[in-house]
Amino acid sequence: MMNKIPEISRARGYYVYTANGKRYLDMALEGGRLIMGHRQKGYALAMKNAIDKGILSCYPSPYAGRLKKAVKELLGKECFVYLLSSEERAREILKQVQDDASVQTLLLPVPAAFAPGVVVSGSELSLEDESVSPVILAGAVRAVYNLIAFKKEADYSGWEKGGKADSCKSLTEACGDRWEVELPYIFPLFEPDKYGAVWNASFEAGIMLSPDYDKPSVLPPYDELAEGMRKKVLKLLAEC
Repeated sequence: MMNKIPEISRARGYYVYTANGKRYLDMALEGGRLIMGHRQKGYALAMKNAIDKGILSCYPSPYAGRLKKAVKELLGKECFVYLLSSEERAREILKQVQDDASVQTLLLPVPAAFAPGVVVSGSELSLEDESVSPVILAGAVRAVYNLIAFKKEADYSGWEKGGKADSCKSLTEACGDRWEVELPYIFPLFEPDKYGAVWNASFEAGIMLSPDYDKPSVLPPYDELAEGMRKKVLKLLAEC
């Protein structure tokens, strides 16, 4: 489905815009990575500040320690945090310690192209941090703290309350047995060969679902969307 998406010229919040001004509600959000939407507060500025300091090379920097501290605050526990050069490297490490349930990888709330790998463990591993650009780390630190605040403030409850008699159903009623709801994520339960038609219908309505059947679509917090768009989303899910 990615080849059906036109060139995107800008993005803000939960919307992306094409060069000719067409607006789409982005419910793909990189598989849920961008749960806070596009252009999150301070993210680009944090990276720019690191660039302005001239520390672009992968030398040791204070941002590594700051990111580890932020991850612990996000998880709400003491743990060992290891930084890897990429998420692929983190997954490789995870395969090597499959017998240890306390070890996990953590997907950071940043675009995949700017995401270092993170491995979290309840016990110390014979693993060393790998080199990561301070620019990437600086942005990740800000993003994690943004996520901590977001988790405290974001309200998804409105999706399940339903509306007035003349408005759309609640999310659970709209999804029925066609979608699995784990707010803010929704997963298709219908056959994969039907997903292309559902995606196309959504796209024509100005809504971009996840282009990958195996990755969830993401609902923005209820109050982030105008009433008309909320109704459109629920109507679309109910009719798929």
